[in-house]
Amino acid sequence: MSSDQNNTVEKVDVVIIGAGVSGLTLATFLKHSGIKAVVLERRNRAYIELRQRAGVVDARAVRMFEQWGLADQLLAGPVAQTIEYRLNGEARVFNTGAEHGIQSRFCTQQMLVNNLLRELIDVMAGDVRFDITGINIRNEENEHPQITYCDANGSHVLHAQYVVGCDADKGISRASIPPGVLTEYSYEFGYAWLAVLVEAPVTGHPIMAVSDYGFVGQLPRGPQRSRYYLQCQLSDGPEQWPDERIWNEIRLRLADDTIQNVQVHNIDFVPFRSVVYAPMQYRNLFLAGDAAHMVPPVSAKGMNLGLYDVDILAQALVSALRDNDPTALNRYSDTVLPHIWNYQDFAVWMADTMHDAGDSTQHGTFRQMTARARLNNLFDSKAAAHLHIEYQQGMN
Repeated sequence: MSSDQNNTVEKVDVVIIGAGVSGLTLATFLKHSGIKAVVLERRNRAYIELRQRAGVVDARAVRMFEQWGLADQLLAGPVAQTIEYRLNGEARVFNTGAEHGIQSRFCTQQMLVNNLLRELIDVMAGDVRFDITGINIRNEENEHPQITYCDANGSHVLHAQYVVGCDADKGISRASIPPGVLTEYSYEFGYAWLAVLVEAPVTGHPIMAVSDYGFVGQLPRGPQRSRYYLQCQLSDGPEQWPDERIWNEIRLRLADDTIQNVQVHNIDFVPFRSVVYAPMQYRNLFLAGDAAHMVPPVSAKGMNLGLYDVDILAQALVSALRDNDPTALNRYSDTVLPHIWNYQDFAVWMADTMHDAGDSTQHGTFRQMTARARLNNLFDSKAAAHLHIEYQQGMN
């Protein structure tokens, strides 16, 4: 480390912007491989540890952590192998079982982030810097990137060989790429969810339910809590959804009058939107996770797509930095984009099926009946069930 005009100057292999699941997982893989990486995060550690995020770690991602030798340290939560699909109160249990010998896990993003922070910082002595401001990325042709930032101790300069943007949809990483380089592919679904964290566990199978009154789902969020997802209007806000309405709608859509009102911890409104930016690399800057693509929550693939990105990217960075072979790194975007588009298609399938099969007011009764036929095919067609299992497990 040196000082230049009141700036501290360091040389590192990789700078990672953002300490979410993607950034921390990439940093952990690189540290495990002997690569010097620095993670820059604008929030403090306590905020990151407490930030509530949903998520299921699918079977492909579980296998990835096993292959990196980190599954025991990082993964927790019950096995996720069944979903109760419910239509107007009639329940059918779909088994997403371990066709590939590996089970998905109900490990929320918050749980995984906390495990990553502990493993990377407290166990492996990794370099994660919190409360960062004023990040600027200089990524000129034929030059190593330069990242400047500020913290409580002043201004700093990092000279890196590569930069990875894991700072979500509104971060500085993608914004630093000049206009005209990336193509944005986006789709607005016209659906929205009210996400409600409640003090009540899932007592049976996780539920994805459609009814004539709209969609509702219930997924576990720890041993004593669950999150309900209710289809709502894009224009809705908290004033349209007092607690009493929330519980009345849950009982109505699940056709279950026995459900009791319990404490509502928080609610969020989530409009459905998909987006892909391509290519996912520019010179020595690479994008991963929500900085490069987003899917609606109905597919439960947002976190898993980010984990797929950083798995491929970590292997490519190790090859480039340790073995002096940049081939895989140069092909990073071409490698991951086909997988991303597969799961965008899965997200469209899930969103349309779960919403059109219930409330017919948006797209009419014809779409409602075709969506119900698709849902029934999961139980009546081995081919449809097999494909759905592969998507749920992340193995497609």
